[in-house]
Amino acid sequence: MNLNEIKQLLTEVAVIDNRKLTEQTAEAWKSILGFMPLDIAREALHLARKDDRINWLEPKHIASWAREAAFKMDRDNPKQSQPVAGSSQPSCKAHNAPLTRCLPCSRQLHQYEVSEGLEGLLGFAQSEIYEVSR
Repeated sequence: MNLNEIKQLLTEVAVIDNRKLTEQTAEAWKSILGFMPLDIAREALHLARKDDRINWLEPKHIASWAREAAFKMDRDNPKQSQPVAGSSQPSCKAHNAPLTRCLPCSRQLHQYEVSEGLEGLLGFAQSEIYEVSR
């Protein structure tokens, strides 16, 4: 967090416990919590406020609740996985089928690999076996 974000967080803290906000207070909190994103710090603040063992909120309380806050935010807002865009699957020239399902062409690639090794396999496949459909 930058200094302005720390001041926003301290404003939320001050509303509850009437503490005075000074530039020195903000700098001190920044030195402890500056590494943390504001959204996680806010959630940690809310969790720390619910902890009945905490009377006077300190930066260490927010730091100690940060991990649970991040987990809670992940649980509340699960990320949707996006399909990976890639090139289409190559198909064999002779049979016009996806290469992974064409047994004769797969055998031909395997035989080339056994006899010649991996060196040049891609070039052989591109020239003799498959084409990429567009």
